[in-house]
Amino acid sequence: MSVPEEALSAAIAQHRAGDHAAAERGYREHLKQMPGDPSALHFLGLLRNHQGRNHEAIVLMLQALEGDPHYVDAWSNLGIAFFEVRDLERAEKCCRRALELAPNFVNAWANLGMTLRARERWEEALQAWSRALELEPTMRSVAVPYGRLLYRLNRVNEAMEFYRRWSVASPQDPIPRHMLAASGGAEQPARAADDFVRATFDDFADSFDRSLEQLQYRAPQLLCEALTACGALERAGALEILDLGCGTGLCGPLLRPVARRLVGVDLSCKMLSHAAARGVYDQLNLGELTDWLVACNQRFDVAVAADVLCYFGDLSTVLPRVRQVLAPGGRFAFSLEALAPSEPPEVPHALRIHGRYQHAGSYIKGALSQAGFTQVQLTEAVLRYERGEPVTGFLALGTCAAA
Repeated sequence: MSVPEEALSAAIAQHRAGDHAAAERGYREHLKQMPGDPSALHFLGLLRNHQGRNHEAIVLMLQALEGDPHYVDAWSNLGIAFFEVRDLERAEKCCRRALELAPNFVNAWANLGMTLRARERWEEALQAWSRALELEPTMRSVAVPYGRLLYRLNRVNEAMEFYRRWSVASPQDPIPRHMLAASGGAEQPARAADDFVRATFDDFADSFDRSLEQLQYRAPQLLCEALTACGALERAGALEILDLGCGTGLCGPLLRPVARRLVGVDLSCKMLSHAAARGVYDQLNLGELTDWLVACNQRFDVAVAADVLCYFGDLSTVLPRVRQVLAPGGRFAFSLEALAPSEPPEVPHALRIHGRYQHAGSYIKGALSQAGFTQVQLTEAVLRYERGEPVTGFLALGTCAAA
């Protein structure tokens, strides 16, 4: 390997390690010595893509392809850059060009499926992803959206069979195990396993906010409005507030103006990194929330949990633990998806094919009362939209009784 090649390899290693500044210096130094080198142009373009500077990425990758029109990775990654700027027609053409050059290139099949899904060509997307999974059966970045698309198309039996095959191919992966139960192919657990929640949201972290914006997600705003309406946020600037399952911190900016101290806890390290970037939390904690609550020696005036307890079926353990960290008179507000009215009245909760639990309103009220909460309120609301339909849920509010 020549000296320039070694330097380029070192820059690529820095890029993969997340040191973007050092990687860019390396790429640019290499391009000074070897102007127009397709590899350096491609990787500098990929760096721009990772930085969200996709128009610059497109220019650089096109320059790389001028130097090497058969550069398969550059065609595939150019497709991603076009996808990010929502030029879906060009994105598809780039993926297909990559596959003309390398018919078994799994990443190009994965990217083609993603692009076809965005173009609402559902069957073609499933076909592309099926080919990717034939080549790499445990490719989670493809398997997850493949299963979600089957759910979106209401193809429950196909989804169940898919999760069964995925579980066999990857028995240690918690996602197919949980989703097989959610689709009716295995016994439902009392709550989602920690490794499922962690894996799901680590994978989802980078696109989480954008995805929820597309779903018109409103739970954080609705919970803050409910807390305001009941007077829980009146002592602005003096409140100790706990954000349970804080995720990327969507509740944080809404709660910061009334908080003396704002504390978040979440099971996903990658979600917490996004929450930290908002700069509104005084403390962020990595941990499973029920265990964290047991060990917590702090007391809070307000606790919120936006679409967090939907990963719990049985609420009898978590609710008492929340009450124990609230000061007398403290308020707990949380959102849950509503169980369909057609369910038998004796059913308290059920795990659904999308992987979350739905709860009966009577069960939520009873669980809050049994946990020691008073002034229990339950309000129906539309939390977001899925498959073009409103997702009806509950805004639940309880008060910690004075000692």
